[in-house]
Amino acid sequence: MEPAAYGAGKAGGAFDPQTFIRQPHTILRIVSWLFSIVVFGCIVNEGYINQPNTPEQFCIYNRNQNACNYGITVGVLAFLTCLLYLALDVYFPQISSVKDRKKAVLSDIGVSEMHK
Repeated sequence: MEPAAYGAGKAGGAFDPQTFIRQPHTILRIVSWLFSIVVFGCIVNEGYINQPNTPEQFCIYNRNQNACNYGITVGVLAFLTCLLYLALDVYFPQISSVKDRKKAVLSDIGVSEMHK
Protein backbone atom coordinates (compact mmCIF):
# COMPACT_ATOMS: atom_id res chain seq x y z
CA MET A 1 0.00 0.00 0.00
CA GLU A 2 1.46 3.32 -1.05
CA PRO A 3 1.37 6.25 1.35
CA ALA A 4 -1.16 8.93 0.45
CA ALA A 5 -1.05 12.60 1.31
CA TYR A 6 -4.12 13.63 3.30
CA GLY A 7 -6.50 10.93 2.20
CA ALA A 8 -5.90 10.88 -1.53
CA GLY A 9 -3.88 8.81 -3.94
CA LYS A 10 -1.60 10.22 -6.53
CA ALA A 11 -2.58 13.63 -7.81
CA GLY A 12 -3.80 13.96 -11.37
CA GLY A 13 -5.92 10.83 -11.51
CA ALA A 14 -8.98 10.61 -13.76
CA PHE A 15 -12.31 11.67 -12.28
CA ASP A 16 -14.89 8.88 -12.05
CA PRO A 17 -18.39 10.24 -11.29
CA GLN A 18 -19.82 6.88 -10.20
CA THR A 19 -17.06 6.30 -7.68
CA PHE A 20 -17.35 9.88 -6.46
CA ILE A 21 -21.12 9.71 -5.90
CA ARG A 22 -20.87 6.37 -4.07
CA GLN A 23 -18.45 7.67 -1.47
CA PRO A 24 -20.06 8.08 1.96
CA HIS A 25 -18.88 11.65 2.52
CA THR A 26 -20.28 12.66 -0.88
CA ILE A 27 -23.65 11.13 -0.04
CA LEU A 28 -23.69 12.91 3.32
CA ARG A 29 -22.79 16.24 1.70
CA ILE A 30 -25.63 15.86 -0.81
CA VAL A 31 -28.09 14.97 1.98
CA SER A 32 -26.89 17.97 4.01
CA TRP A 33 -27.31 20.15 0.92
CA LEU A 34 -30.91 18.95 0.52
CA PHE A 35 -31.65 19.56 4.21
CA SER A 36 -30.30 23.10 3.94
CA ILE A 37 -32.70 23.73 1.07
CA VAL A 38 -35.55 22.42 3.23
CA VAL A 39 -34.55 24.66 6.16
CA PHE A 40 -34.44 27.97 4.37
CA GLY A 41 -37.21 27.01 1.95
CA CYS A 42 -39.66 26.24 4.74
CA ILE A 43 -38.88 29.41 6.64
CA VAL A 44 -39.10 31.61 3.56
CA ASN A 45 -42.38 30.07 2.37
CA GLU A 46 -44.22 29.37 5.62
CA GLY A 47 -42.29 31.28 8.27
CA TYR A 48 -44.31 34.47 8.05
CA ILE A 49 -47.96 35.15 8.84
CA ASN A 50 -50.08 38.24 8.76
CA GLN A 51 -52.98 39.15 11.00
CA PRO A 52 -56.33 39.83 9.32
CA ASN A 53 -56.40 43.40 10.61
CA THR A 54 -52.81 44.36 9.63
CA PRO A 55 -51.02 44.12 6.28
CA GLU A 56 -47.64 43.65 8.02
CA GLN A 57 -46.19 40.13 8.13
CA PHE A 58 -44.80 38.62 11.32
CA CYS A 59 -42.38 35.76 11.85
CA ILE A 60 -44.11 32.72 13.33
CA TYR A 61 -41.28 32.26 15.83
CA ASN A 62 -42.60 34.45 18.66
CA ARG A 63 -43.11 37.33 16.21
CA ASN A 64 -39.36 37.84 16.24
CA GLN A 65 -38.03 38.90 12.86
CA ASN A 66 -34.49 38.02 13.91
CA ALA A 67 -35.46 34.39 14.49
CA CYS A 68 -36.63 34.00 10.90
CA ASN A 69 -33.61 35.88 9.58
CA TYR A 70 -31.28 33.63 11.59
CA GLY A 71 -32.90 30.45 10.25
CA ILE A 72 -32.72 31.69 6.67
CA THR A 73 -29.09 32.76 7.11
CA VAL A 74 -28.07 29.40 8.57
CA GLY A 75 -29.86 27.56 5.75
CA VAL A 76 -28.25 29.65 3.02
CA LEU A 77 -24.78 29.38 4.57
CA ALA A 78 -25.17 25.60 4.89
CA PHE A 79 -26.30 25.44 1.26
CA LEU A 80 -23.28 27.40 0.03
CA THR A 81 -20.85 25.50 2.27
CA CYS A 82 -22.10 22.15 1.01
CA LEU A 83 -21.69 23.28 -2.59
CA LEU A 84 -18.20 24.60 -1.86
CA TYR A 85 -17.02 21.36 -0.28
CA LEU A 86 -18.65 19.23 -2.98
CA ALA A 87 -16.68 21.22 -5.54
CA LEU A 88 -13.54 20.82 -3.43
CA ASP A 89 -14.12 17.06 -3.27
CA VAL A 90 -14.30 16.95 -7.05
CA TYR A 91 -11.15 19.05 -7.43
CA PHE A 92 -9.20 17.39 -4.57
CA PRO A 93 -7.57 14.55 -6.59
CA GLN A 94 -6.11 17.17 -8.96
CA ILE A 95 -4.32 19.05 -6.16
CA SER A 96 -0.66 18.09 -6.26
CA SER A 97 0.68 20.26 -3.45
CA VAL A 98 0.71 18.59 -0.06
CA LYS A 99 0.34 22.00 1.61
CA ASP A 100 -2.79 22.78 -0.40
CA ARG A 101 -4.25 19.35 0.38
CA LYS A 102 -3.54 19.92 4.05
CA LYS A 103 -5.32 23.28 3.94
CA ALA A 104 -8.34 21.72 2.21
CA VAL A 105 -8.59 18.88 4.72
CA LEU A 106 -8.08 21.13 7.73
CA SER A 107 -10.70 23.61 6.51
CA ASP A 108 -13.15 20.74 6.03
CA ILE A 109 -12.45 19.50 9.55
CA GLY A 110 -12.74 23.01 10.96
CA VAL A 111 -16.09 23.68 9.32
CA SER A 112 -17.36 20.25 10.35
CA GLU A 113 -16.38 20.88 13.96
CA MET A 114 -18.14 24.25 13.98
CA HIS A 115 -21.44 22.52 13.21
CA LYS A 116 -21.25 20.27 16.28
